[in-house]
Amino acid sequence: MIRRPPRSTQGVSSAASDVYKRQVPKKVEQKPRANQRAYNQRRQGQKNRGNRGRSNTSSRDRPQRQRRPTPLDDEVWARVVENDPQTNVIVAFGESKMLLGRFTAKNTNSSVGDRIYVGVDAAKRTDVGDILGMAKMELLSNSAASDLPLVIQLFIEEKATHFIKAFFNIAGPLSLKQHAFELLPGIGKKKALQMVEVRGSSGFTSIEHLNESCAIDAAELLSKRFVAEIGDRNLQPRLTELLLPVTA
Repeated sequence: MIRRPPRSTQGVSSAASDVYKRQVPKKVEQKPRANQRAYNQRRQGQKNRGNRGRSNTSSRDRPQRQRRPTPLDDEVWARVVENDPQTNVIVAFGESKMLLGRFTAKNTNSSVGDRIYVGVDAAKRTDVGDILGMAKMELLSNSAASDLPLVIQLFIEEKATHFIKAFFNIAGPLSLKQHAFELLPGIGKKKALQMVEVRGSSGFTSIEHLNESCAIDAAELLSKRFVAEIGDRNLQPRLTELLLPVTA
């Protein structure tokens, strides 16, 4: 029996090794870039300078938030309704539109009923600073809500000549069923006709003459109507728009 010599594994392993070497690509060694450290430092420095430039530009060029315009911007004079030292806020109504506004307080001694300047001339604004916005009736404090009708009444009494000429001496029928006097709280059709008869063709000479002749408090009634219109922007017709601003 002829024995075959044992198969040598050296050739197989050598062949396999050659195949593996052909399949696995040789790792290419990258030569270090010249002055690599200096290059990286320059690159980082440029990046930092770029970031600083962008941050400075964005903060410098960022537009400032502008205050929204309000109907109070056109007001020149107002009457103080409340001066709260705790919040440093003055609530006042403008004389030309009878609108309630909130202002930063400069003068803590401003009292309820005071007439203060709220116009555009900052040098004359000794009592208030910036306009904080409109004030809502439902958000007024109890004291401000109770003082508001009284402050408006005082304003009407001071400007009584204007309101006599602009309303009480010329008020007429709004329709076949309603007279303008009926816009005043507590004045019905019968009372309105009585006031028209007493007024006659010569009219009322003063608010005192009106009150005595008609047994009413005209300033108080007109003040209540103004307050109702301040609280309800949908209330029509609006005497605050028809009778203001005061021209006398």
